[in-house]
Amino acid sequence: MDPSSEYKLLLTEKVAFETPIVVSAESKDTYIYQNITIPAPKAVCPSELWSLLIETDVPRLQAVTENTGNVVQLHLQNVPGKQDKVYWGMTWDDVHGQPLQWPKGKNETAISSDLVAPCLCFTVWLFDKDIRGSYCPFTNQPDALRRMQHNMSVTMTESQLRGGGTGLSWNVTSPCKVKAEVRLCKKDMAGGQCEEVTGSKQRLEPTGWTVAHSVHWQAGEFSLLPHPRLCVQVKSEGMALFSEPQCPFETHRVRWILALLVGFLLMFLAILGVYLIRGILKGYVWRWLKDEDVKGAVGGGHVVLLYPPDDDDKHLPELLCHLGSSLQALGFTVSLDLWSQAELSVLGPVPWLHSRLDRLKRQGGKVVLVLTQTTWTRAEEWGAFTCEKNEEHIRGVEEDSAGSYPPPSRHVDVFGASLSCILADHLQGRAGERFMLVQFESLPPALPGGYRPLPRLFCGLHVYSLPSQSLGFLTELAGSKQMASASARRKRAGGLRMASRALAKRLSGFTLGTNVLHLAGVSPGCVGGEEEDSGDTLLLEPTLITPPSSPDTIVSKMEWV
Repeated sequence: MDPSSEYKLLLTEKVAFETPIVVSAESKDTYIYQNITIPAPKAVCPSELWSLLIETDVPRLQAVTENTGNVVQLHLQNVPGKQDKVYWGMTWDDVHGQPLQWPKGKNETAISSDLVAPCLCFTVWLFDKDIRGSYCPFTNQPDALRRMQHNMSVTMTESQLRGGGTGLSWNVTSPCKVKAEVRLCKKDMAGGQCEEVTGSKQRLEPTGWTVAHSVHWQAGEFSLLPHPRLCVQVKSEGMALFSEPQCPFETHRVRWILALLVGFLLMFLAILGVYLIRGILKGYVWRWLKDEDVKGAVGGGHVVLLYPPDDDDKHLPELLCHLGSSLQALGFTVSLDLWSQAELSVLGPVPWLHSRLDRLKRQGGKVVLVLTQTTWTRAEEWGAFTCEKNEEHIRGVEEDSAGSYPPPSRHVDVFGASLSCILADHLQGRAGERFMLVQFESLPPALPGGYRPLPRLFCGLHVYSLPSQSLGFLTELAGSKQMASASARRKRAGGLRMASRALAKRLSGFTLGTNVLHLAGVSPGCVGGEEEDSGDTLLLEPTLITPPSSPDTIVSKMEWV
């Protein structure tokens, strides 16, 4: 088939005059691809037949590519004014798109520029006419060729070759049936340039394309084994460069590093989460165990808090209530006349006090008197009664504590009744078994003349300064217990230390200063030591053994009257 020869074209479909069409012809050795335009009626029809020609209205399409956008504008022309329905479609060689109805009342529409290819043709027709106009505006356009190569794809996999053995299979898809080349290339170690593998180039002919899934495709083989740096490329005829290399066997080092980093991060977060959960649970368990140790150390003893009701210090009741609440939080049971006004009004002060002393005898604990200026004064009024009274007067003193020895101008109250009981204990030789003294460092007794000895009524009673001597204070309140093992004694000592720190912390909020009562002949450190929880106690009787500041100290059991 000689391209320079003239050939006749037989039209088997109706085509409008002056319509551009694409003509392709092929034989065994030659392939002709040519764009032609159907001649005008005057060029092919004799003049005497012009009057016999019936003018046929065929719509026309004009494509305009936007320079700045990614769309192609299609303009509809040569449409009768009364025509409502106009249809159009797109064709890429053997791939036909779905027919579309032109928007009513509009003469233009837009398509994506990604659909543009050299073989893209538009067909447009009227609803009630069989004649269709076909237009291929992108033939031989470099921009259309570039877009087509961008839409071409190539894949490669390891597979069994048709001739046997293992090799590489490639598959190329393209919008158009064009001449193309496919080749293997090998990337350098840096992953930059991809050099052609000698002898791997294969040509793709227009006759070898097959239509499947609305695309043209061709397949082939390479008789090589997979390699991490082996890639495949494709290039259509008319393009200078091959497409970007596709490397299906490449091991992405960055991807592995990222996966490892993500794995390590997840592992770290998991370990951190377990650690946090463990810490939280450990905190709860430790707090619960500490509470159990504290409550086990104090032993659930009973504490009676007393102070002179006629004391002028308005902060004392509030501070005493706070001390009672703090002791209750540590596991003690607390009796305070401020909390028992209804019961006091029914029983009276003396029976109420003796009921609490009976509870002390059963449960263990102490009566705590707050040492204030008023306490000091009222105790001195009882100084007329010496500590060496005969034993035959003891029972009468305890049974009639409010009536036998009341100081002048004093009414009977719980505090006064407690002074009678202190005197009775002193006369029986068991001073300090049931009663103890405490002073608050924020409210020290303001005594004229500086150092003064304690009243004789308080001989043998231990004095603790709070909050600095919380450990000794709690140790005496808890009393001594027989411990079977050293671990139990250590556990109880630890519980008392924790309880003393908690008590000191709660009382420190009410501490206005660090003033401590200084007694004549006694070092200030014996009453209000600078070290927290020192446990030192003030001893007024030389023959009295200092109370234990540690729960490990064993004291003989006491007999109660």
